[in-house]
Amino acid sequence: MIKNIIFDLSEVIISGYHGAEYLVEEKYGIPAEEFKKRKQEKIEFFLEAMRGKYKEEEYWNELLEGVNWKITQKDLKKTIRENLNQPVKGTIEIIKDLKKSYQLILLSDHIKEWMEYIQERNQDIDIFDKKIFSYEIGRLKSDKQTFNIILNQLQIEAQETLFIDDYEVNVKRAKEEGIKGIVFKSAKQLKKELEKIEDNQILSVL
Repeated sequence: MIKNIIFDLSEVIISGYHGAEYLVEEKYGIPAEEFKKRKQEKIEFFLEAMRGKYKEEEYWNELLEGVNWKITQKDLKKTIRENLNQPVKGTIEIIKDLKKSYQLILLSDHIKEWMEYIQERNQDIDIFDKKIFSYEIGRLKSDKQTFNIILNQLQIEAQETLFIDDYEVNVKRAKEEGIKGIVFKSAKQLKKELEKIEDNQILSVL
C-alpha cells in the first residue's frame, strides 16, 4: 500500500529553466536554438551547480564565457526568474487531494538561488511534509543510489512509495530501488495514471 508520494518540482508543479530560451530570444534577440545549444555545452557545469558545487553567478559566468551575446549576467538572472514559478495547470489541485491521505515529499534538482526565489513566492509548496533539494544532499535524482539514500534518510519503505517526475531516467532510478514511478506528461495524464494504481486510498481521494 502506498503511504508516501514523492513529487518532482520543475515542469511537474511549476515551470523551471526549461523554455527560458524562448524568453531570452524574445527579450534579447538571441536565437532560442543557439541558447539551448550553449546550455547543452555547459550541461556538466549546470549539473554540478545543482549538486551545490557552484553558485548561480558562477554558472552564468561559465555560460557567457566566449560568446558574443548582448546580454549580461544581471539580465540572465532577471529573465530566468521571470520563467520560474509559473504553475503547471492542474497539478497542485491533485496534490491537495493526495494530501488528505499521504505523506507528500518534494524532491527537486535545482540551483540553490533559484529555489530560494521560488520558496519566497510560492506558498503552495508548503503543502509538502518534507522537502529535499539536490544542492543540500550533493546528488541528483539521476545519480546511482540517490533514492536508496533518500529512503534511508526519510525512514520510509520503497514498496510504500510512489515517485512522479517528468524525466524518465529519474523514474527509472527510483524503480531500481523498488519505488513505483509515473513519468509526468500532464495533470490529466497523471490523474489517469494514479487511478490505474491498485491502491484504494489513491482511488478514494481523486
